[in-house]
Amino acid sequence: ETSPPPAPAPGAEAKREEAKREEEGFKVPGEAVKEGDLERYKGVPAIVSGHAEVTLHLAADAAAPGEEERLKIGQLFGRAMGHKLKLSVNVADVESFQLDAAGGRDKTVVILWTAGSADDGGALQETLQQKASEIQSSVEEAIEEEHLGWLDKATVWSKVSLSYYGPAASKLPAGQKLSQDLGQKPGKPSENGSPVYAPPSS
Repeated sequence: ETSPPPAPAPGAEAKREEAKREEEGFKVPGEAVKEGDLERYKGVPAIVSGHAEVTLHLAADAAAPGEEERLKIGQLFGRAMGHKLKLSVNVADVESFQLDAAGGRDKTVVILWTAGSADDGGALQETLQQKASEIQSSVEEAIEEEHLGWLDKATVWSKVSLSYYGPAASKLPAGQKLSQDLGQKPGKPSENGSPVYAPPSS
């Protein structure tokens, strides 16, 4: 009687399969970048910018926030994000729109932001992916700690885009622009830990 072949020892192949399964759990709006390729972005400078959506879950009977409150949310987001990324975040624009899904009690503030240049874009990219949950929590806490009377809680989602430049940028394996999504949109699964991706060229 022949015994079944021994199971392969957990090694590089198993890890690759696990990473593949994890990546398949996320749908990214572009081409996911392989981990090995990401290593080649280390040490290459990049210009950092982003698009964020902060969903404000309003307290019962609270009046909807006006423009001044929206700008305040933008400032709090910029300060907290800058602190976590160790960059100077500049909030370029703040807009808001109503969410229909939650009976009109939620509002989403859309924030367009820039953060200058990171000396090591690849290291920042790694931080964004590995510490996404921590970054989301820090920004939400910074907003909630202001004790705004009209706010019950905040939920944060952001896309962070890095545009790589310099002599090494033209040889990067997945192109010179990479994005990373983090946080959560209402009614959608969390995107923390999702793969870095190259957005489709427009």
